[in-house]
Amino acid sequence: MSKSKRKQKIVETKCTCKACGNIWHYGKAEAIKNFGEKMENTGNSMSNTGSDLMCCGGCIPALFIPKAPEKTVKDLNKCDKCGSKAITKEKVEHYV
Repeated sequence: MSKSKRKQKIVETKCTCKACGNIWHYGKAEAIKNFGEKMENTGNSMSNTGSDLMCCGGCIPALFIPKAPEKTVKDLNKCDKCGSKAITKEKVEHYV
């Protein structure tokens, strides 16, 4: 087969909610991005705690220390429709 005729393999995770039957897919890139955002939120939370503890008396300058915002992170282990965590996962391969 020539390079232009080869099919590309895509591996995704198929999730099925046991409560409502909703089905969704996510790929490896989404899982990595999700993990990175969770780690970033953890770091921001620790940074905010550190800045709060620097001024334990609640003094006025502590009000001007900028707070790191937390991102909204999608939970890949939870159904988008009903919020149930009772899901099954399976690896699915597609050839494009």
